Amino acid sequence: MGENCNWPCWKIMNCDASHECAAKSRPDTPCWDIAAELHDYRHALDICKDCIVHMLKADDSILTRQEMEAILTHKANCGMA
Repeated sequence: MGENCNWPCWKIMNCDASHECAAKSRPDTPCWDIAAELHDYRHALDICKDCIVHMLKADDSILTRQEMEAILTHKANCGMA
C-alpha cells in the first residue's frame, strides 16, 4: 500500500472495543473485501468507496500523505471531545 495508512479500520473509525466486527478477526483483509464476502449492505450499495477507510487505504487513493495525517489527527481529536 506504499504511503497509505496502515492503521486497521476499527482504529481509523474509533470503534468501541466492545463492538463485534468481522474485520477485527482478519486485520490483513481490507474491510471492503470482508463486506463483499458477507454480502453486507455497504458493499451492495457500493458505499465502501466513499468511506474514509477506503480512501486512506486504497492503492489508488487520491489523498496525499499530509491529507491522510490531517484527517486522522482530526478524527483523533474529535474522539477526545
